[in-house]
Amino acid sequence: MQTASADAAFLNRVAEAADQSVQAMLETHDAGVAALAHRPAMGRLLALVTVFTEPGSGFYGADGLREPMSRCLDRLEQLQGPTGLFDGTNLCSPPDSAFTLNDVCLALGLIRELDTPPDPVLAGVDARLSGIVSRATDAMVAGGVHTPNHRWELCAALAQMDRLQPRPGIADRIAEWLDEGIDQLPDGMYSERSPLYATAVTNPSLLTIADSSGRPELLDHVRRNLTAFLPWFSPDGSVESVFSRRQDQWMTFDAAPFLHLYRRLANQDGRQDFAAAAAWLEALPLHEPAKLLALSRLDPWLREALPGSRPAEAAPPPSDMSLHAAMAPAGAALESCGVYRFRDAGSVTTVFGGCDALLPGVVSGLATNPTFLRFAHGAAVLTDVRVSRSFFDLGPFRSQHTAARGKAVTLSEELEANFYLPLPPQKRRADGIYTLEHEGRFSAGMDFSSRPTVVHRLATDIAVQADGGQAVLDISFEGADTAFALELTFRPGGTLDGVIPLGGTDAFQLVEGTGRYEVGGDAIEFGPGLPAGPDTPAAYNPGESYRYLAGTNASGGVKVYITGRTRGSHRFTLRGVPRSS
Repeated sequence: MQTASADAAFLNRVAEAADQSVQAMLETHDAGVAALAHRPAMGRLLALVTVFTEPGSGFYGADGLREPMSRCLDRLEQLQGPTGLFDGTNLCSPPDSAFTLNDVCLALGLIRELDTPPDPVLAGVDARLSGIVSRATDAMVAGGVHTPNHRWELCAALAQMDRLQPRPGIADRIAEWLDEGIDQLPDGMYSERSPLYATAVTNPSLLTIADSSGRPELLDHVRRNLTAFLPWFSPDGSVESVFSRRQDQWMTFDAAPFLHLYRRLANQDGRQDFAAAAAWLEALPLHEPAKLLALSRLDPWLREALPGSRPAEAAPPPSDMSLHAAMAPAGAALESCGVYRFRDAGSVTTVFGGCDALLPGVVSGLATNPTFLRFAHGAAVLTDVRVSRSFFDLGPFRSQHTAARGKAVTLSEELEANFYLPLPPQKRRADGIYTLEHEGRFSAGMDFSSRPTVVHRLATDIAVQADGGQAVLDISFEGADTAFALELTFRPGGTLDGVIPLGGTDAFQLVEGTGRYEVGGDAIEFGPGLPAGPDTPAAYNPGESYRYLAGTNASGGVKVYITGRTRGSHRFTLRGVPRSS
């Protein structure tokens, strides 16, 4: 329902995009509803209910949506097990069910906010969804979670369920979870440090709990997190995620899911920086437009025109750097994540040294991305800079100690590997069977902890100075004399000069002078190269923890290697080249 101050252009665009997504869904996927998991089945039903009840939609009241809605309900009821939870990858998981139930409650909210009583089809949808909520409530109150963000998704679902179908015990359970405290780091990131989960789970959940349970203080966490993310958006429509502890650390994460969060609080708080972010995000392709339309129907703050907004026809493109100036300073840091960003002379340098210790090995839930630098100049983007060393197959450089001063960031790591000497006489066994231990690289029945050792060490120090549109890398080594490879990975779409091809079409080596990567007139110069040789292989090594399982964490793109030996120091420069050069 629009008000006099509603942003008609925004709402019309969202409705049009929602219609397009629903049309595409019906044309390409509707016959497959019976095979869907519960979350996409409910996501589809929410989209159908949204456009069916939206006067500005071409599907408003459309008879052709009645049967698709019924098939989605059939699938949901089929997947809701005897406990009331939904079956899936994590079996009958309360938090996985919460994702679906939050959308169930959103669809019920749309139906119940209609000015007139719903037609029989919508009344039937209401009754069947209400039954799903009723059957799930006890298990959701009693159930547990297995990741930090799940607590807030579960609370959001319980808060909505309690509003729709009040029941003793729900509010107390929400209070128990919230009393643990929100897992927000000092700089505003949540403990998982993930833009994916900030946008898909934690921030939307805290908004829902605040609105449904009368806890406006939770919005302060959302404000702090959105403020923390402002400097980390890029003109290509992405947001930095290299510091994440979740799967998006390996992704180029699209920024579009942040739109409704910035728009809500820009309007509620009158914040110009949030409004600038929302205006920039609106120029991107809309993320889940049907759900955005549903949220806008139920949240009056989303419908309002942004403070200081320009007419829709004058909306700037995502690459408009004036918006970035309004959103972010020239320098930014997330100390708890070990990540720093510098904008200067059209170039953006991002330095990352916040990997977690690999004490349990390579596992889900840790920040382990070995990319320590990213550098962009316009359309030319160096997505990943990494260093490999041939040192006992222990993997690429990951900083153990990171410090920043001004525009300089220092990163350092020291690796150790042992050779084991004979056991002391008192530790020897006649049967030759010794304790199975993991010694840091591998496991064996060798009773490693009882043996004297010969220790080999390799220290790597990297100093990054970002200034004047360039990043200067000083890489120094101490300890073992072995091979290293500096790997530069560029986003595909450009041309390379000054390099020689390796075996693959997208792998090259810089052996002397300076190389250049150019995209649409924007360029990055890099170098100098170092002579190639048989004892300096041009390759990336993910380490034994990956290779033992035939896996990798290699980055994708156009790769250039500069190789050498771990003797002394090496200086390399990355420079953004103005279009006139």
